[in-house]
Amino acid sequence: MITAGIDIGSRASKAVVLKDGKIIASYIGDTGAESVVTSRVTMAKTLEGTGLELSDIDYIVATGYGRVLVPFANENISEISCHARGINYYFPSVRTILDMGGQDCKAISVDGEGRVTNFVMNDKCAGGTGRFLEMIAEVLGVPLSEIGDLALQSKAAIPFNTICAVFARSEAIGYLRKGISKSDILAGLHEAIAIRSYNLLKRVSIQKDFSISGGIAKNKGMVAKIAEKVGLQPLLAEDPQLAGCLGAALFAQDRVMGKTRKDTLKISYGYSDGSGEYFITIDAGKCDGCGKCVEACFAGNFEIKLDEQGQPKAAIKESLRKKIHLACPGYKKCSAEHTVNCHSVCQQDAISHSW
Repeated sequence: MITAGIDIGSRASKAVVLKDGKIIASYIGDTGAESVVTSRVTMAKTLEGTGLELSDIDYIVATGYGRVLVPFANENISEISCHARGINYYFPSVRTILDMGGQDCKAISVDGEGRVTNFVMNDKCAGGTGRFLEMIAEVLGVPLSEIGDLALQSKAAIPFNTICAVFARSEAIGYLRKGISKSDILAGLHEAIAIRSYNLLKRVSIQKDFSISGGIAKNKGMVAKIAEKVGLQPLLAEDPQLAGCLGAALFAQDRVMGKTRKDTLKISYGYSDGSGEYFITIDAGKCDGCGKCVEACFAGNFEIKLDEQGQPKAAIKESLRKKIHLACPGYKKCSAEHTVNCHSVCQQDAISHSW
């Protein structure tokens, strides 16, 4: 049995091929302007030297931002589920995962089989993501692969007032002009990102066996800072950047074997920062997809979408993910102004707010 998983991320594209449950090939490359072209190139590179053709693969699952644009995939599954499954392959004892991607970070809770039970995504801005670190590396004139090691050489980390991608860049340039060492600047930025990541993790609870996935997990300086904040040494896969496509390949293997999985999860939309916490959480296990919240929401925040099992579930519109604090007035204010709201109409009690 040969299966594959392909992860078209915002910054990098990855693929893994499994033969009878064992990894026989993998590849990591840049994501180009066109996801369709990128997916074809990524799979071609992955299969080089294996003696296999695309037609030899029994089932392919796509994940990542460009997953719906992979023309040869049999199915697409969210990167949250795939990262959870991929980490579970290496570390079945892990219950908390920090996925540090190219344009967002996610804190994920999982059970013993790698099923997602809760997750929170911090996508208010690019701060703390792979693209953010790439931009800072360019400003400082340091190769991206070296910034973690350089940060570890710091003697006195410089505090940053923000990790907003725009303002942090300006602060970094200012410090550099004052003669502050690059290692101290990078250490300060790593410290700020680690604090933000820690606050994100606390929202899903941090359990003893904890792991980091995504490309930033290869950054030793970042891993060290996060370990310091969390108080736990993370379990790291041989290549944490492959976790998503590995999970996709494992889901593909399940499909060939006729297995299905039903994940019961809570999805938290929003973010937390110095101004407070702004989250709408939907318990997908309780939600029956009735659509009453869509009708009741005066702000038009909700929609009904099919989940990975094809079941209708309530969700926050994708266009509102990064501005939910502007779109939603919060449960208390909404309740004071309207007799009907998302809470009052949800008989399953599947919606909660943290405002």
